[in-house]
Amino acid sequence: PRSIQHYYKTKNDLIAAVLENGYAAELREMKLFFASERYQSKAGADQIMAIVATAMNKAVEHPDIIFCTAQMQHILSRASERREQQLSGNWLYVMEHLQNAFNKGLADGSITKAMEEKLIDVKSIMLALRGIQEQVAFTMRDKALNELFEPQNVVKKYICQMELMLSGKQDV
Repeated sequence: PRSIQHYYKTKNDLIAAVLENGYAAELREMKLFFASERYQSKAGADQIMAIVATAMNKAVEHPDIIFCTAQMQHILSRASERREQQLSGNWLYVMEHLQNAFNKGLADGSITKAMEEKLIDVKSIMLALRGIQEQVAFTMRDKALNELFEPQNVVKKYICQMELMLSGKQDV
């Protein structure tokens, strides 16, 4: 305990260090993903779907990480001395790549201007994605909620809904 207290004066300092370490590891993984030929060769709408599917599947595959990160962010957001602490993790980086994919989609025709104006944009994708990812992780960790909501199926349906919106087809 003394060694830890030497480096981290408060519990919030320790939580911030854990988050920063996790964000750094996640960022390395994301840079590989976004630089890959498999991702780069996709049309803009398909790049968006790759981002959405990856984030949603992470909530199913690693719910403890998503849930704990959200809880630590919540603790830091309430700590007055940590208000300046970045609580969004790598979401701004993801949003930048979503914007690039969206712009690519507008340029290559996989996303239409009408879709952007009436149906979907980067901000709505990002906010929904972040909220749903955290809720799926929470539901995965709770046995009763997991049985009630079947989060794996929710993820599949959300991904399918996004595909429908990005395809411009609202009929099934």
